[in-house]
Amino acid sequence: MSDNLIQVYSIYINAPAATIWKAITESEYTTRWGYGGESEYDLRPGGTYRNLTTDEMKQMGMGEVAVTGTVIEADEPTRLVLDWSPAWHPDKAPTRLTWELTEYPSGLTQVVLTHDLTAAPELAAEVAGGGEPAQGGGGWPWCLSGLKTLLETGAEMGA
Repeated sequence: MSDNLIQVYSIYINAPAATIWKAITESEYTTRWGYGGESEYDLRPGGTYRNLTTDEMKQMGMGEVAVTGTVIEADEPTRLVLDWSPAWHPDKAPTRLTWELTEYPSGLTQVVLTHDLTAAPELAAEVAGGGEPAQGGGGWPWCLSGLKTLLETGAEMGA
């Protein structure tokens, strides 16, 4: 998958779509899955998005912000589209990140994350993951696994 310029990840989480939406967009949750860090969203088209760094990231030499972006579309709690720019690649064009949440009558929600890396193909292998998560190599599979673990068990997934 590392050379795919449009990467699609699909998982099922035993939680309502509204809860998953909050976990994606609110710091109460974002500090507890993936790579952590508080998040700031202005959830309207043209609004800004920032994922802030953790103390561990700062110790690795990163600044205050890990990822910046622009909200393209926000349809709570089913669809969030962002232009996504990682701070560790400041010279790369933004890529498009789309979260789609489909809740079923059972309460189970399908989460489809699509990352269109056409604008910055050199990031494809990095976001696909497969490396050491503690060193930032887990990519989207690591993040989504952490999201699922948190929402289904209440516990954070270890690095």
